[in-house]
Amino acid sequence: MRSRTRRRIAALTSAVSMAAGLLGAAASGAQAAQAEVTGGQISLYGGSTGVETVNADGSGLRSVPNIPNAGYVPNWAPDGSRVVAGWSRLATGRVTGTTSVVTLPWATDMRSSASYEDPVFWLDGRYVVFSTGGQLAYGPSDGSWAPEPLLTDTQEPSTVCDTHPTASPTGTLAFERHHGGCSDSQGIWTYDPSTKALKNIIASGSAPVFSADGTKLAFTRQVDGWNQLFTADADGTGVQQVTTDASDHLSPAWDPAGGRIAYEAHSSHAGWSDDVQTVRLLDLAGGTSAQVTGAGQGAGPSWQPLRENSLTRVYGTGSTGIDAAASRWTFDTVGATHVPGLLAAKSAVLVNKGNATYSAPAIALAAEKQGPVLMTSGSGLDASAAKELKRSLPKGGTVYLNGGTSILGSKVASQVQALGYKALRLDGTDLSALSARVARQISATPSWVFVADGADYHDPIAASTAAGALGYHGTGVVLLTNGKTVPASVRNYLNALNPKTTNLVAVGYNATQAMEHATLDKAWSFWTIGGKTHEDVAANLARFWWSAPTSATVEDTWTWQNAVAGGAATATYGPMLWSTESTLSAPASYYLGQEAASIWIVQTFGGNASYPPANRTAIASAIAANSSWTTTYWAADGDLPAQSAGRSAFAATPAAPAGGSARPAPDPAVVPGEHLPAPDAHSAR
Repeated sequence: MRSRTRRRIAALTSAVSMAAGLLGAAASGAQAAQAEVTGGQISLYGGSTGVETVNADGSGLRSVPNIPNAGYVPNWAPDGSRVVAGWSRLATGRVTGTTSVVTLPWATDMRSSASYEDPVFWLDGRYVVFSTGGQLAYGPSDGSWAPEPLLTDTQEPSTVCDTHPTASPTGTLAFERHHGGCSDSQGIWTYDPSTKALKNIIASGSAPVFSADGTKLAFTRQVDGWNQLFTADADGTGVQQVTTDASDHLSPAWDPAGGRIAYEAHSSHAGWSDDVQTVRLLDLAGGTSAQVTGAGQGAGPSWQPLRENSLTRVYGTGSTGIDAAASRWTFDTVGATHVPGLLAAKSAVLVNKGNATYSAPAIALAAEKQGPVLMTSGSGLDASAAKELKRSLPKGGTVYLNGGTSILGSKVASQVQALGYKALRLDGTDLSALSARVARQISATPSWVFVADGADYHDPIAASTAAGALGYHGTGVVLLTNGKTVPASVRNYLNALNPKTTNLVAVGYNATQAMEHATLDKAWSFWTIGGKTHEDVAANLARFWWSAPTSATVEDTWTWQNAVAGGAATATYGPMLWSTESTLSAPASYYLGQEAASIWIVQTFGGNASYPPANRTAIASAIAANSSWTTTYWAADGDLPAQSAGRSAFAATPAAPAGGSARPAPDPAVVPGEHLPAPDAHSAR
């Protein structure tokens, strides 16, 4: 793709329905509320020095030079991996000195072009909410599309001024509301993204901030001319004044571990010539406060939450191959008690375990038909594949044979039928014809077509995984070219489609060349995804297709079996990235680092040879505040190790996501391809 800045396709979901529907769905699935959080550094606005950080005991005050435009209080992602700051424009970045800064696009459809104030991460770090011109706006934390108004004109008329948003881990927003040009205070309000309801919960108050667990609010209120600190329950009840001294107390921030509030302290009224500004900590239990910074050092404290992310390792042992392990990781056992996080298989796809490129289309097919990809010899059904079929798929289910008899012999089909399944062969004279046959099995009229060069497995697997992200809807297919040539079988499939209603993406240089020089009945405009290496192409495809995903999969670039099995298991959850074995490849590392605010789980498929310690440590570092805040879970044969009580190790961990499973729940708010630019104007004639 030549331009990485995405915008909405006009025909897709409107801003209002996005805020009302998908955000509500995301709120219902937020996992942060289930996790224990502790406190790390305190970030500050340092004036001309931009973002600063300091330890809670006052030591280690330092500037963070790589985050630009820091004109207002910076705020942390829910896991402490990134901060967001800005003024004329917002940016997110790390405080560790790395350069993975993401500058968010300009907001669209706002009533004014005022500065961007009080940015805060929302819904598990997937979004950023801020105030501009007294109007609340939101957008994805990775900048994949331009921020938009959060509330409707009815909810936020021009006579209203909403500022200082704060986000609960369950998705509720609280903010300060004014009437009459931001001068007439109307207290603190909340917005529930699931119900779209607005509510005035505190009649008088400013600068609200939720505690890390979402049960409490801190805010300020004027008492006898001074701004004092107050606390309340999250619903606005139980209001208590917690400071009384004759000074201004501004910009409260909870200690993520609870019990303390950092705030901006002023010896006299803020802004007066004799004012001395410091940052202090209030101990709520004892009522005492301690100074953190010296006079004039820093303002607007925000406390880093440290929450564990997850690296889940799925691998086979003994006679259990990676295909069976991935299947066990994803699908229930027929006749057994349902395991939370698993699905009931509705089909299965068989591929030749020695043929990489013929296996690539199976990923999109398996994701669409809700079944595992299993691998076997071409001459007969392997015992391991037969065992996993019987475990995962009820009798009478359809087993798709990916390839002609030269790929999967007639004996394979007869053995599948002998087990009580329907064997449906998807045949083709060559690889391109097979991809077209599989595409027709998914849909004769898909919404999205991904084209990749079948001469090498890397781009086809990445493309098929992206197409599979639209699983269960019959809307995403992958077609394979023969190098820079579009064979007749693929041309025929494309000629039957309407370019005006079908989106096409060329993945990789050869596929782009093939499409640009193809002789088709109709002219096509399409997107192009390029890159110097296969790792680059996969990372660029992830940026193009996904908006602030919550999970990702890293695959060993040398072992296609891991990628096919893992891609089929995870295609509907998040992007797939290629990595070298010795350590995490630079494109994958950079992508994960940029998406760290939203990604809280990474999955890998394959054994230690594919992901040695250096690789795993690099993944852990990329998605969390540092590697110590990512916990690795080992799923041998696709099963999490059971404890004596019969629960998984992950479910017993305090930092476990909602649902108590290391398997990521599908995120209904993630709609691949929803906010994309107009395709490049290529003529395929």
